[in-house]
Amino acid sequence: MTLRKLVCLVVLAAMMLGGAARVSAADFSGGTFTCLDYTNGLGENSAGRMSSNLARLWMYGFLAGYYKTQGKLEMSTDDAADMQALDSTFVATCSTYPTNSIFAVVAKAIAVQPHKMPNAIARDFTPTTYTCGQHLDGKNGAAAAANKADLAEFWAFGFVQGYKNVNFPDFEIGAEFRPAITKSLLNACADRRDQLIMDVAAQVADKVKIDPKVPKEKPVGRGSKGKR
Repeated sequence: MTLRKLVCLVVLAAMMLGGAARVSAADFSGGTFTCLDYTNGLGENSAGRMSSNLARLWMYGFLAGYYKTQGKLEMSTDDAADMQALDSTFVATCSTYPTNSIFAVVAKAIAVQPHKMPNAIARDFTPTTYTCGQHLDGKNGAAAAANKADLAEFWAFGFVQGYKNVNFPDFEIGAEFRPAITKSLLNACADRRDQLIMDVAAQVADKVKIDPKVPKEKPVGRGSKGKR
C-alpha cells in the first residue's frame, strides 16, 4: 500500500482503552494512527480506548464519503448486523496489517469492498437524519447535544477524506486541516439548516483543493515500519 501526504487548501464561501497510543480528537490522523494502536485500544480498560473509538468513527465517515462520491452509498436495514460485520472486518484487517495506518487499511483493503453503512453510528448520531440546524443548535446546547455535534464534526472529517480518496487515492488529509474543514462545514450549514449533515459534508469535500505535486511515500505492508 502506498500513501502520500495531502497538501490541500479548503475553500468554501464562507469523537472512545494495554499499550495503546492516546491521541485527542484535535491531533488524530488516520495516517499516523496504526492498526496496532487501534486493536490495543479495544480492551475495556485500555488507556487508548478513546482513541480507538475515534479511529472507528473516522472509519465510518471515510467509508460513507468514499461510497457517496461514487453513488454507491447503501444504508443498512439492519444496523446491528451490518455494524458488527464492519467492525469485525476492521479488527481482522488491522490484525493482519498491524504496523499499517488505519488510513492505509481502510482505503486500500476495506473501502474497495461494498459495505452497508449503519444509520446510527454512535450515541444517537445518525448522519442520515441529522441536519445542519440540529448541528448548529447542538453546538451551544446541552451536554448531550454538544457531544453529538462533536461526533458529527469528527465523522465529517473522515467523510471528506473518503470522498476525496476516490480520485486522489494516495493522499491523506492531516489533522492540521481538520479545523479548516470544520469551519467550512459550519459556514455551509449556516445557510443550509434543513439539509442533512451528510449532504453538506459532500459539498464541503467538493471544495477541497489538492496539490498533486507531492512526492510518494515508500510502500508499506506486513512487517513494515512505516506509518502509512
